[in-house]
Amino acid sequence: MMMRTLLLTPDLLPQAVDLWNRALGAHFPMRPALLKANLWEEPNFDAEGSRTVLKGDRLVGFIALKRRTAPMGNLPADQKGWISALVVDPEFQGQGVGTGLLRDALAHLRQFSTEPVGIGSDPGHFFPGIPLECRQALDWFARRGAELGGLSCDLVSHEIAAYTHPEAALQAFRRSPSVMYRPMEDGEQEAVLAFMRQEFPGRWAWEMEQHLSRGGNLEDVMLALDEGQVVGFARIHTPRSRRFGPGIYWAPLFPGAHGGLGPIGVGAAQRGRGIGLGLLSASIAELRNRGVESAVIDWTGLIRFYGIVGFRPWKWYVMASFK
Repeated sequence: MMMRTLLLTPDLLPQAVDLWNRALGAHFPMRPALLKANLWEEPNFDAEGSRTVLKGDRLVGFIALKRRTAPMGNLPADQKGWISALVVDPEFQGQGVGTGLLRDALAHLRQFSTEPVGIGSDPGHFFPGIPLECRQALDWFARRGAELGGLSCDLVSHEIAAYTHPEAALQAFRRSPSVMYRPMEDGEQEAVLAFMRQEFPGRWAWEMEQHLSRGGNLEDVMLALDEGQVVGFARIHTPRSRRFGPGIYWAPLFPGAHGGLGPIGVGAAQRGRGIGLGLLSASIAELRNRGVESAVIDWTGLIRFYGIVGFRPWKWYVMASFK
Protein backbone atom coordinates (compact mmCIF):
# COMPACT_ATOMS: atom_id res chain seq x y z
CA MET A 1 0.00 0.00 0.00
CA MET A 2 1.42 3.34 -1.07
CA MET A 3 2.08 6.17 1.35
CA ARG A 4 0.48 9.58 0.78
CA THR A 5 1.60 13.02 1.92
CA LEU A 6 -1.18 15.44 2.88
CA LEU A 7 -1.55 18.69 4.79
CA LEU A 8 -1.82 18.49 8.59
CA THR A 9 -5.45 19.56 8.96
CA PRO A 10 -7.70 19.76 12.04
CA ASP A 11 -9.73 16.72 10.99
CA LEU A 12 -6.63 14.63 11.67
CA LEU A 13 -6.47 15.75 15.32
CA PRO A 14 -7.63 12.43 16.85
CA GLN A 15 -5.17 10.43 14.77
CA ALA A 16 -2.36 12.89 15.49
CA VAL A 17 -2.95 12.59 19.24
CA ASP A 18 -2.97 8.80 19.03
CA LEU A 19 0.23 8.81 16.98
CA TRP A 20 1.96 11.20 19.38
CA ASN A 21 1.09 9.02 22.35
CA ARG A 22 2.31 5.86 20.65
CA ALA A 23 5.64 7.53 20.01
CA LEU A 24 6.08 9.91 22.95
CA GLY A 25 3.25 9.40 25.40
CA ALA A 26 5.30 7.72 28.12
CA HIS A 27 7.31 10.93 28.61
CA PHE A 28 5.08 13.60 27.05
CA PRO A 29 1.41 12.54 27.14
CA MET A 30 -0.61 14.49 24.57
CA ARG A 31 -4.20 15.69 24.97
CA PRO A 32 -6.42 16.85 22.09
CA ALA A 33 -6.94 20.32 23.58
CA LEU A 34 -3.19 20.89 23.91
CA LEU A 35 -2.35 19.80 20.37
CA LYS A 36 -5.15 21.97 18.99
CA ALA A 37 -4.09 25.00 21.05
CA ASN A 38 -0.42 24.81 20.12
CA LEU A 39 -0.98 24.13 16.43
CA TRP A 40 -4.18 25.16 14.69
CA GLU A 41 -5.06 27.86 17.24
CA GLU A 42 -1.52 29.28 17.42
CA PRO A 43 -1.14 32.43 15.27
CA ASN A 44 2.25 31.36 13.86
CA PHE A 45 1.16 27.89 12.75
CA ASP A 46 2.28 27.26 9.16
CA ALA A 47 -0.69 25.39 7.73
CA GLU A 48 0.86 25.27 4.25
CA GLY A 49 4.11 23.64 5.35
CA SER A 50 2.82 21.25 8.03
CA ARG A 51 2.41 17.81 6.50
CA THR A 52 1.39 14.26 7.27
CA VAL A 53 2.20 10.84 5.88
CA LEU A 54 -0.61 8.29 5.68
CA LYS A 55 -0.50 4.63 4.72
CA GLY A 56 -3.99 3.94 3.58
CA ASP A 57 -6.10 5.75 6.16
CA ARG A 58 -3.52 5.35 8.95
CA LEU A 59 -1.50 8.38 10.03
CA VAL A 60 2.12 7.25 10.38
CA GLY A 61 3.95 10.56 10.64
CA PHE A 62 3.52 14.31 10.79
CA ILE A 63 5.58 17.48 10.99
CA ALA A 64 4.23 20.75 12.40
CA LEU A 65 5.84 24.04 11.42
CA LYS A 66 5.62 27.64 12.60
CA ARG A 67 6.63 30.90 10.93
CA ARG A 68 6.78 34.40 12.37
CA THR A 69 4.45 36.05 9.86
CA ALA A 70 3.51 39.01 12.09
CA PRO A 71 5.56 41.05 14.59
CA MET A 72 5.96 39.57 18.05
CA GLY A 73 6.50 42.60 20.24
CA ASN A 74 9.68 44.16 18.91
CA LEU A 75 10.57 41.05 16.90
CA PRO A 76 9.92 41.65 13.19
CA ALA A 77 7.71 39.63 10.85
CA ASP A 78 10.85 38.10 9.36
CA GLN A 79 9.27 34.71 8.50
CA LYS A 80 11.70 32.88 10.82
CA GLY A 81 10.69 29.24 10.96
CA TRP A 82 10.54 26.48 13.53
CA ILE A 83 9.91 22.75 13.59
CA SER A 84 7.39 22.48 16.39
CA ALA A 85 7.02 18.70 16.27
CA LEU A 86 8.13 15.78 14.10
CA VAL A 87 6.53 12.48 15.08
CA VAL A 88 6.75 9.11 13.35
CA ASP A 89 4.91 5.93 14.34
CA PRO A 90 7.43 3.56 15.98
CA GLU A 91 6.34 0.81 13.56
CA PHE A 92 7.37 2.97 10.60
CA GLN A 93 10.61 4.46 11.87
CA GLY A 94 13.66 3.69 9.76
CA GLN A 95 11.65 3.75 6.51
CA GLY A 96 12.39 7.33 5.45
CA VAL A 97 9.13 8.85 6.69
CA GLY A 98 10.77 11.36 9.01
CA THR A 99 13.60 12.12 6.62
CA GLY A 100 11.17 12.98 3.84
CA LEU A 101 9.03 15.17 6.07
CA LEU A 102 12.11 17.02 7.36
CA ARG A 103 13.57 17.53 3.88
CA ASP A 104 10.36 19.02 2.54
CA ALA A 105 9.85 21.15 5.63
CA LEU A 106 13.30 22.73 5.45
CA ALA A 107 12.86 23.44 1.73
CA HIS A 108 9.52 25.08 2.47
CA LEU A 109 10.77 27.25 5.34
CA ARG A 110 13.86 28.39 3.46
CA GLN A 111 11.67 29.92 0.78
CA PHE A 112 10.70 32.58 3.30
CA SER A 113 13.72 33.25 5.51
CA THR A 114 17.45 32.75 5.78
CA GLU A 115 17.23 32.68 9.58
CA PRO A 116 18.15 29.38 11.27
CA VAL A 117 15.24 26.97 11.57
CA GLY A 118 14.67 26.24 15.24
CA ILE A 119 13.92 22.74 16.50
CA GLY A 120 11.41 23.51 19.24
CA SER A 121 11.45 26.88 21.04
CA ASP A 122 8.69 28.07 18.70
CA PRO A 123 5.78 30.30 19.78
CA GLY A 124 3.34 27.92 21.42
CA HIS A 125 6.20 25.43 21.73
CA PHE A 126 5.91 21.88 22.99
CA PHE A 127 9.64 21.68 23.74
CA PRO A 128 12.44 24.25 24.16
CA GLY A 129 14.70 21.95 22.15
CA ILE A 130 15.23 18.23 21.62
CA PRO A 131 14.33 16.28 24.79
CA LEU A 132 17.21 14.27 26.21
CA GLU A 133 14.65 11.57 27.00
CA CYS A 134 14.38 11.16 23.21
CA ARG A 135 18.07 10.36 22.73
CA GLN A 136 17.36 8.57 19.46
CA ALA A 137 15.80 11.76 18.09
CA LEU A 138 18.83 13.78 19.22
CA ASP A 139 21.15 11.51 17.25
CA TRP A 140 18.74 11.45 14.31
CA PHE A 141 18.63 15.25 13.96
CA ALA A 142 22.40 15.55 14.40
CA ARG A 143 23.04 13.07 11.57
CA ARG A 144 20.86 15.21 9.32
CA GLY A 145 22.82 18.39 9.92
CA ALA A 146 21.23 19.95 12.99
CA GLU A 147 23.56 22.12 15.03
CA LEU A 148 23.32 21.28 18.71
CA GLY A 149 23.72 23.97 21.36
CA GLY A 150 23.41 24.30 25.10
CA LEU A 151 21.07 22.71 27.59
CA SER A 152 17.92 24.01 29.21
CA CYS A 153 15.59 22.24 31.57
CA ASP A 154 12.19 22.05 33.18
CA LEU A 155 12.15 22.05 36.98
CA VAL A 156 9.62 20.38 39.25
CA SER A 157 8.41 20.53 42.82
CA HIS A 158 6.10 17.89 44.29
CA GLU A 159 5.69 19.81 47.55
CA ILE A 160 3.51 22.76 46.60
CA ALA A 161 0.69 21.79 48.97
CA ALA A 162 3.08 22.10 51.92
CA TYR A 163 4.95 25.17 50.67
CA THR A 164 6.11 27.78 53.17
CA HIS A 165 8.24 30.80 52.39
CA PRO A 166 11.91 29.94 52.94
CA GLU A 167 14.04 32.28 55.02
CA ALA A 168 15.62 33.75 51.88
CA ALA A 169 12.18 34.79 50.61
CA LEU A 170 11.23 36.26 53.99
CA GLN A 171 14.42 38.32 53.86
CA ALA A 172 13.46 39.46 50.34
CA PHE A 173 10.06 40.62 51.61
CA ARG A 174 11.75 42.59 54.40
CA ARG A 175 14.20 44.23 52.00
CA SER A 176 11.39 45.85 49.98
CA PRO A 177 8.47 46.24 52.41
CA SER A 178 6.63 48.65 50.10
CA VAL A 179 6.21 45.98 47.42
CA MET A 180 2.89 44.11 47.25
CA TYR A 181 2.46 40.77 45.52
CA ARG A 182 -0.96 39.70 44.27
CA PRO A 183 -2.87 38.43 41.21
CA MET A 184 -3.76 40.89 38.49
CA GLU A 185 -7.18 42.55 38.73
CA ASP A 186 -9.58 43.76 36.06
CA GLY A 187 -8.69 47.26 34.93
CA GLU A 188 -4.93 46.67 35.16
CA GLN A 189 -4.52 45.20 31.67
CA GLU A 190 -3.12 48.33 30.02
CA ALA A 191 -0.70 49.01 32.86
CA VAL A 192 0.60 45.45 32.64
CA LEU A 193 0.96 45.59 28.85
CA ALA A 194 2.78 48.94 29.08
CA PHE A 195 5.18 47.42 31.61
CA MET A 196 5.78 44.38 29.42
CA ARG A 197 6.39 46.44 26.28
CA GLN A 198 8.92 48.59 28.09
CA GLU A 199 10.77 45.93 30.06
CA PHE A 200 10.31 42.73 28.02
CA PRO A 201 9.42 44.01 24.54
CA GLY A 202 9.94 40.78 22.60
CA ARG A 203 8.27 37.41 22.95
CA TRP A 204 7.23 37.85 26.58
CA ALA A 205 5.28 41.02 25.80
CA TRP A 206 3.66 39.33 22.82
CA GLU A 207 2.72 36.29 24.90
CA MET A 208 1.12 38.54 27.51
CA GLU A 209 -0.89 40.26 24.76
CA GLN A 210 -2.01 36.86 23.55
CA HIS A 211 -2.94 35.77 27.06
CA LEU A 212 -5.08 38.83 27.73
CA SER A 213 -6.68 39.08 24.29
CA ARG A 214 -7.53 35.39 23.93
CA GLY A 215 -9.36 34.73 27.16
CA GLY A 216 -6.59 33.94 29.61
CA ASN A 217 -7.44 34.19 33.30
CA LEU A 218 -6.51 37.59 34.76
CA GLU A 219 -5.69 35.90 38.06
CA ASP A 220 -3.06 33.79 36.27
CA VAL A 221 -0.86 36.89 36.10
CA MET A 222 0.91 37.64 39.38
CA LEU A 223 2.15 41.19 39.89
CA ALA A 224 4.75 42.91 42.02
CA LEU A 225 3.48 46.44 42.73
CA ASP A 226 5.49 49.23 44.36
CA GLU A 227 3.30 52.18 45.35
CA GLY A 228 0.76 51.01 42.79
CA GLN A 229 3.25 50.74 39.91
CA VAL A 230 3.91 47.42 38.19
CA VAL A 231 7.54 46.45 38.78
CA GLY A 232 7.37 42.70 38.10
CA PHE A 233 5.18 39.94 36.73
CA ALA A 234 4.84 36.17 36.72
CA ARG A 235 2.54 33.83 34.85
CA ILE A 236 1.07 30.95 36.82
CA HIS A 237 -1.00 28.01 35.59
CA THR A 238 -3.47 25.75 37.35
CA PRO A 239 -6.00 23.06 36.35
CA ARG A 240 -8.55 25.89 36.08
CA SER A 241 -6.51 27.95 33.62
CA ARG A 242 -8.39 28.62 30.40
CA ARG A 243 -5.19 28.67 28.35
CA PHE A 244 -2.33 26.19 28.45
CA GLY A 245 0.98 27.24 29.92
CA PRO A 246 4.08 25.09 29.37
CA GLY A 247 4.22 24.15 33.04
CA ILE A 248 0.98 22.18 32.71
CA TYR A 249 1.55 20.60 29.29
CA TRP A 250 2.41 17.21 30.79
CA ALA A 251 0.02 17.34 33.75
CA PRO A 252 -1.18 13.73 33.17
CA LEU A 253 2.19 12.57 34.52
CA PHE A 254 1.26 13.91 37.96
CA PRO A 255 -1.27 12.21 40.25
CA GLY A 256 -2.82 15.28 41.87
CA ALA A 257 -3.69 18.88 40.99
CA HIS A 258 -0.81 20.13 38.89
CA GLY A 259 0.28 23.70 38.10
CA GLY A 260 3.08 25.69 36.56
CA LEU A 261 4.97 28.94 36.73
CA GLY A 262 6.74 31.05 34.13
CA PRO A 263 7.84 33.29 32.75
CA ILE A 264 8.75 35.69 35.56
CA GLY A 265 10.56 39.01 35.38
CA VAL A 266 11.33 42.25 37.22
CA GLY A 267 11.84 45.68 35.64
CA ALA A 268 15.48 46.57 35.07
CA ALA A 269 15.52 49.57 37.45
CA GLN A 270 14.07 47.46 40.30
CA ARG A 271 16.47 44.54 40.20
CA GLY A 272 18.70 43.91 43.19
CA ARG A 273 15.94 44.60 45.72
CA GLY A 274 14.87 40.98 46.23
CA ILE A 275 11.67 41.51 44.26
CA GLY A 276 12.27 38.57 41.94
CA LEU A 277 12.60 36.09 44.78
CA GLY A 278 9.69 37.70 46.62
CA LEU A 279 7.47 37.45 43.55
CA LEU A 280 8.56 33.86 42.93
CA SER A 281 7.75 32.79 46.48
CA ALA A 282 4.45 34.69 46.51
CA SER A 283 3.48 33.03 43.21
CA ILE A 284 4.16 29.55 44.56
CA ALA A 285 2.14 30.35 47.67
CA GLU A 286 -0.70 31.46 45.37
CA LEU A 287 -0.53 28.12 43.56
CA ARG A 288 -0.70 26.38 46.95
CA ASN A 289 -3.71 28.44 47.94
CA ARG A 290 -5.49 27.36 44.76
CA GLY A 291 -5.07 23.70 45.63
CA VAL A 292 -2.04 22.90 43.46
CA GLU A 293 0.05 19.96 44.71
CA SER A 294 2.90 19.85 42.16
CA ALA A 295 4.25 22.38 39.68
CA VAL A 296 6.73 22.77 36.84
CA ILE A 297 8.86 25.77 35.92
CA ASP A 298 9.67 25.35 32.24
CA TRP A 299 12.62 26.19 29.97
CA THR A 300 15.26 27.64 32.28
CA GLY A 301 18.88 27.44 33.24
CA LEU A 302 18.43 29.18 36.60
CA ILE A 303 18.62 25.99 38.63
CA ARG A 304 20.17 27.55 41.72
CA PHE A 305 17.68 30.44 41.87
CA TYR A 306 14.61 28.23 41.62
CA GLY A 307 16.21 25.73 43.95
CA ILE A 308 15.77 28.25 46.76
CA VAL A 309 12.03 27.53 46.67
CA GLY A 310 12.38 23.77 46.29
CA PHE A 311 12.41 23.15 42.54
CA ARG A 312 14.76 20.55 41.06
CA PRO A 313 15.67 19.54 37.47
CA TRP A 314 13.12 17.27 35.83
CA LYS A 315 13.42 17.24 32.03
CA TRP A 316 16.43 18.36 29.98
CA TYR A 317 16.54 19.67 26.40
CA VAL A 318 19.29 20.33 23.87
CA MET A 319 18.82 23.59 22.00
CA ALA A 320 19.15 22.92 18.28
CA SER A 321 18.62 24.43 14.84
CA PHE A 322 19.31 24.04 11.16
CA LYS A 323 21.47 26.87 9.79
